[in-house]
Amino acid sequence: MNYHPDGGQMFYPLDNKPFVVPVALPGDDLTPDKVVAFWCDGSRGLYIHPNIWHEGIFPAEDKQRFQDRQGRVHARVSCDIGEEFGVYLSVPLKL
Repeated sequence: MNYHPDGGQMFYPLDNKPFVVPVALPGDDLTPDKVVAFWCDGSRGLYIHPNIWHEGIFPAEDKQRFQDRQGRVHARVSCDIGEEFGVYLSVPLKL
């Protein structure tokens, strides 16, 4: 997971298909239990504010296109959940 201290990031689905994004509140005390996942139905985009932990956007289908915009400064703070905590995050989905 990562966050951008100097700007937000926007993802907009071009195919109107659902996707999932894991996020966590700001702070340098990130742990797996603080991560939640949002289900987005694909009818609108998602803006992630600066300092919000997030992972990539995960489409619910095999193929999907997104428009991705980020602030001009691309600073990033990262945490590898698997490496740091020895776990994988999972989200049960019912389509």
